Amino acid sequence: MLDVMKIGYVAALIISVAVFNSCTDGFIKKPQQNLATYYSVPRMNTAYGSYLAGRVAHLRQDLNTAADYYMQSIALGADKPEIVSQTYILLTSEGRIHEAAKYAQIASKDGDDSNFIKFVIMADAMQNNDFEKALKALQPINDKVYKSSIIPLFSAWIYTGLNDKKQALKQLEVLKNDESLLSLYYMHTGMINDYFNDTENAQKAFDTVVNNQNLELSYRSLQIISNFYLRNGQQQQAQDLIKSYYEKNQQAKMLENLYLQIKNADPQSVKKLIDTPQKGEAEAIFNIGTVFRLYQTDISQVFTALALYLNPQHEVALVSMADLMEGNQRFDDAIEKYQNISKESPVYFMAQLKIASIYLTQGQNKKALEQLQKLEKEFPDNYQVLFNLGEVSRMMNKQSDAIDFYNKALKVMPKAAQNDWTVYYALGMAYERNGQWKKAEEALQKALKISNRHPFVLNYLGYTWLEQNKNFNEALFMIFEAYSENPEDGHIMDSLGWALYRMGKYEDAVKILERASEYLPGNALLCDHLGDAYWQVGRKAEAKFQWQHALTLKEDSQGLDKDAIADKIESGVTPPPIINFNEPLLVERLQTLNINNQ
Repeated sequence: MLDVMKIGYVAALIISVAVFNSCTDGFIKKPQQNLATYYSVPRMNTAYGSYLAGRVAHLRQDLNTAADYYMQSIALGADKPEIVSQTYILLTSEGRIHEAAKYAQIASKDGDDSNFIKFVIMADAMQNNDFEKALKALQPINDKVYKSSIIPLFSAWIYTGLNDKKQALKQLEVLKNDESLLSLYYMHTGMINDYFNDTENAQKAFDTVVNNQNLELSYRSLQIISNFYLRNGQQQQAQDLIKSYYEKNQQAKMLENLYLQIKNADPQSVKKLIDTPQKGEAEAIFNIGTVFRLYQTDISQVFTALALYLNPQHEVALVSMADLMEGNQRFDDAIEKYQNISKESPVYFMAQLKIASIYLTQGQNKKALEQLQKLEKEFPDNYQVLFNLGEVSRMMNKQSDAIDFYNKALKVMPKAAQNDWTVYYALGMAYERNGQWKKAEEALQKALKISNRHPFVLNYLGYTWLEQNKNFNEALFMIFEAYSENPEDGHIMDSLGWALYRMGKYEDAVKILERASEYLPGNALLCDHLGDAYWQVGRKAEAKFQWQHALTLKEDSQGLDKDAIADKIESGVTPPPIINFNEPLLVERLQTLNINNQ
């Protein structure tokens, strides 16, 4: 929680571009139908009924509907303080700050002493140009950490609204006491001076951020500083600043777009990004909210919503909010946020790419493909789009299309991506599944070299060689090496189990394949392998169950010979020929893997 946050330790995270990271793997689908179709608000004529409906909506992450029901339950007589507290937090997280402020004040009178109440009231007061009320809202906060960092930062922009430049800058001085807050200090000093048209002192602050190697720059900082340079006759300096970052990361399309926007800009028509105290406060609040992305995303969402309330055009905060919603499985809401990014924005491309990613997460491969095809028309010859098109095509088992897209991606690969082994790895898989083994082997071996023998590449190449009955010793060593590097990956466990099976070590194979099934319970190929291993150790009923189960699963089912499995269910499976391998060396390696103690 905020009250125990160690600002000095985490403040460096504020300036990190990690705001754009996304964690979407493994989420279940959010219910598509709005809960209001089941519970119409007017029908809930008791406080308890409205509260229960709100709880259901809350659990289903339909937070707007939940807030409506909670408000109705309060109106109907619900008097529990926790309901009021939940209401203002939900309203805040959904950007309904003016409504939230009303319930925050009620919660405060009911004994809720949360500092969030002060922040909500402060933000609402600032939005209504009531700067005295905003300042008063922060005064009861006595926490030492708050008073040494967050309160001065927020107060600086309130004093800016009061047209008190001297006091605004004085508030920021305390930030200089902590090295991890220096970027915040100089950025906000620059913005406040710029707001008051003190170009000289704004320049000094911004130049300090740019020239001090110990002060990192976020994408948002680059936007703000380059905007200042543009408006003050330093267009080339603005270009050079963005170019220096883009050259280090040519896959960051948003940096390229920002560079082109600056290069083609008419300095006379460029307006200040931070031209109101509200927008400045939005930057401060968003800075603090960004800290919590690695700790508590619900708190981060509340701060991000406050920032967007004060500056709805804050495109980085909008992307951050969409990403937070995506992480909470609110995929439709996230898509809506991403779609609100205008085509003129440098982050438009990234937002559109994220929409395709969400469709993939939901298993909507066709929609993902259509989204990427639209992007390809808007951004032809873009490496990232072409690679993603290859990925979606491969997932849809359109291997020829995937191969074409991967090869196109390689032709336009930027210098910064020359060591991107994943495209060669993916190309190798597509070639292999398309029956073009010679090309597959070539691509996989290149991926192996570039990746410094990544476990995934070792595993795929080793397993494929094993299936093709070639290079047995090297294939086995590759699989063993992959397992030693990543013993918790289900696919690598499956390969190791199958390697042991092919070596005739059936008991060991069963142990590993059973472990793999805990990681990949819905994998058809693994069930087939485990069934074969069970049969060889005399567990025939379990073998038949695994084979039958394999026929019902979709994951990794493309390579299954369903007729052969049906025959195994009917007649069992004969022991396969033991592969020819260098037994002393491989047995020694197996002992180092410590399989029997897994």
